[in-house]
Amino acid sequence: MRISLSGWASSGLRCPDVEVNLAGQSGTPAKVALVQMPNGTGKTTTLELIRATLTGAAAEWKPSQIRDLRRPGDDSDVGQFRVSLLMDKRPLTIELILDFDNGTASYRTTTPGSGGVVSRWQPPTSILKFLTPEFLHLFIFDGEFADKLLKQDAGRADEAISALCQLDLLDVVSRTAESEWKRRTSQGGPKTAAGLLKLNSRRDVLLKRKADLETIRERARRKIDEGTITAADLSKKIAARVSSVETTQVQHNEAQLALQGANGAVSKTSGEVMTLLRMPLAVHPKFSESLIELKENLDHLKLPENTSAQFFADLVQEPDCICGRPMSDVARDEILKRAKGYLDIEESGTINALKHDISVFVAAPGEEPVHKQLERVLIDLTSARRQQRDAGQTLRALTKKLIDAGDEQLKGWQEALANLEDELIRCKQVLQDIDAPTEQDTGGSMTSIKLVDRKLKEVGQTIAELTQTVELKGKNDVLEAILKHASVLARDKIRSELVRDSNKRLEVVLANDPLRIDRVDKSLHLANQSGASVGQKLSVGYTFLMSALNRGNNDFPLVVDSPAHSIDEGVRRNIGKLIPELCTQFVGFTINTERAGFVQALEKACDDCLFLTIFRRTEGTKRLERTLPSAGVTKTDNAFMVNDRSYFMSFDVTDEEDV
Repeated sequence: MRISLSGWASSGLRCPDVEVNLAGQSGTPAKVALVQMPNGTGKTTTLELIRATLTGAAAEWKPSQIRDLRRPGDDSDVGQFRVSLLMDKRPLTIELILDFDNGTASYRTTTPGSGGVVSRWQPPTSILKFLTPEFLHLFIFDGEFADKLLKQDAGRADEAISALCQLDLLDVVSRTAESEWKRRTSQGGPKTAAGLLKLNSRRDVLLKRKADLETIRERARRKIDEGTITAADLSKKIAARVSSVETTQVQHNEAQLALQGANGAVSKTSGEVMTLLRMPLAVHPKFSESLIELKENLDHLKLPENTSAQFFADLVQEPDCICGRPMSDVARDEILKRAKGYLDIEESGTINALKHDISVFVAAPGEEPVHKQLERVLIDLTSARRQQRDAGQTLRALTKKLIDAGDEQLKGWQEALANLEDELIRCKQVLQDIDAPTEQDTGGSMTSIKLVDRKLKEVGQTIAELTQTVELKGKNDVLEAILKHASVLARDKIRSELVRDSNKRLEVVLANDPLRIDRVDKSLHLANQSGASVGQKLSVGYTFLMSALNRGNNDFPLVVDSPAHSIDEGVRRNIGKLIPELCTQFVGFTINTERAGFVQALEKACDDCLFLTIFRRTEGTKRLERTLPSAGVTKTDNAFMVNDRSYFMSFDVTDEEDV
């Protein structure tokens, strides 16, 4: 589906009374439309109303929110805002009516060919999945949303992938299958109806508990991610303060070096201990003694060199047995039958390998036994841990010394760090409990998702058995597993492809300031750096969203507030070149300071550009009326709208507060 924004109209609201038509030279929406609105003209309000009109969200607004949209000094009872779209060239109009006296919002929807006008928010079913707040944020956004794409605790990058690539449809299929299975199992015979009701209630409780645990786990993970970064920043500030004070500088530097050395020693010896602990020989000398005794016994018995299956095969060919008796047919058959119970070539190889391994892993005379190596490394680890604690205590003592001397800011940092570390410990314990591998039921509140899953499986199996739907339950479980696996595979593949495509475009957009996306994991993670400037974030956000919008069979308009804000002129040109290639319609709300570099690049890349300038009619803007062109001007009671490129390019406001 291709969705285009045809225009919008407003009256009686905080934004100017205008009717904006985005039609270009061909009569259809222009591929690039720039709407120049000075600060204070109502750009933010216009975008807010476009979103509220398309999503139907205003029906949930509080009366105070609705009355705040009335124009100051205006006594109008009603405000109206209308948005016009094209769905595969078919018109759709949604109108928002705000009753300021009653503080209520209502809608009208016009869909020619599908019943005309209806007095409610009722877009066609085919477009409903795109008219959600989460989805609209992806193609009607500002610099703040681009910034959230890089925030670890926001998770907006993954939300964008789910919405644009419609991965949520897999969840819809899963929920539909689950709902159908529940419907099929909701009715039992006379003897099982009460039991089924109780079991289904129990199952609902378990499903809610699992959802709650997953929410708690996600919240804890976000707190850990965010808290770890904050804790590191606080530690740096504390270290910088202590090392900068003359009375503690030398001691701090010495303790810091000692701590670094101790940390390295702890890491090294911990690794050695774990390596040795994987060998039972290192735990106790009895292991080595027993293995040596086993090898000596095998050598004493001459196994397996003198015994093999081939020996018995040769024996039955002799006229006499090794015991001296004549070899009869009965004896031959019995020997061949019983030969399989003795060592063959494969067993011989196994025993030889065992004897060799005992020789390799058990220390030879004069070498240090493995358990002695472990004892030595444990002593080294204890020493390194002691040095680590001593250095840490010294650093804490130096910090306390400055706090006792009256450094209130350092005291605040230290207290914040202590509280944060306690919170991180609690969050890690929560994660440990939720992801615990044990499925033991202690009878209390279930904190393990594995335990909840086991209980769900048991209840589901019982329900299936009672309703004779075991086969259906099995099919439903297989379908759910396939959908989950497909979702993981699809998300990973899409992430990888988006990172690749975005980085190719970033090489062009930020040619003079190399920046790469390392991975997508809930948020965008930059390669080799943890932060970026406002301009860089906006550039990365543009590139990622345009790469995502460019996927699939659906086309959406890209509507951006201040598209070139905080971006230098060179990057503006590079972004301007890419925009017409990556989206079918671009609508930018700009101010005059964003024109340089950006507009020229857009014009050069696209021959279908619309230039609109909107400003309020006030005493302060009367001087602007003198330079209005002779054509393309729309005048209302409180605003002017000018459709003219030359006026757009020359428009300048010395004091934007006047407009």
